[in-house]
Amino acid sequence: MFGKKKEKKIKRKKSTIQEYIEAILFAFVVAMIIRNYTITMFKIPSSSMEKTLLIGDFLVGNKMRYYFTEPKREDIVIFRYPDDPVDPNDATNAPYALKNGEYKKILPPLYLNTEKLFDLRSFTAFGLTYYSKKNVVKRIIGMPGDTIEIRNKKVYVNDELFERDYAQHIHSKIIPKYQGRIYWDKKFMGSRDNLGPVTVPEGKYFVMGDNRDVSADSRYWGFLDRFDITGSPAIVTFSIGQKPAENYAEFILQSQRRSKEKTKFRWNRTFKIIK
Repeated sequence: MFGKKKEKKIKRKKSTIQEYIEAILFAFVVAMIIRNYTITMFKIPSSSMEKTLLIGDFLVGNKMRYYFTEPKREDIVIFRYPDDPVDPNDATNAPYALKNGEYKKILPPLYLNTEKLFDLRSFTAFGLTYYSKKNVVKRIIGMPGDTIEIRNKKVYVNDELFERDYAQHIHSKIIPKYQGRIYWDKKFMGSRDNLGPVTVPEGKYFVMGDNRDVSADSRYWGFLDRFDITGSPAIVTFSIGQKPAENYAEFILQSQRRSKEKTKFRWNRTFKIIK
């Protein structure tokens, strides 16, 4: 009663390290949700979509668009590159290729890089790595059920010529079908400039880059699965780079980094809406 001491509530104070860990994990989870389901930001690394999208364009992609609608012909889509491995342990491309160690699955796309576990200088935080197939951008040409054929660089959809102003060719050479080295599941398909005809299955799409002669697209690896389409590029935030190659010789020089063209900030592309 009166002589009884009041019990004091003992509050356990969190350690500074625990608070840091909780804050980092919370921020990581929020960032992952935003990245996976709302918007994404990335840079165009290749010339396959020139002159619609240029090397050095920094884009904001809308990842919610195809939650509510289906892709349409001529849409520019962001998708997971079909040829990339599902598991980072199978990757041969940097930064996921490991000579020693391995990636331990936590909750995909989160993995623990055992090689970088105690390397604080690593781009991964204590070995924590976000792995997913790389984002690629192409344009939908063939819809489910369409028959696609390429004859001497010209694209035919359901036996009708499909020509658009955004498509360009920078290589004057036309590769005959019999000289091609393109195979789908060990079946000979033809060449870059002469391929098909092929019929697009249900739930699949045929995509191509606007810069047709230098684009690794459906001609090389087949149809794009609807599941792998994750969004569409919405806007160029800013852009910095060289003038796009006008011909194949310039393209080779740029790809080998031997071009004398100066890198410039492209003010006219700032906040450009992508169509």
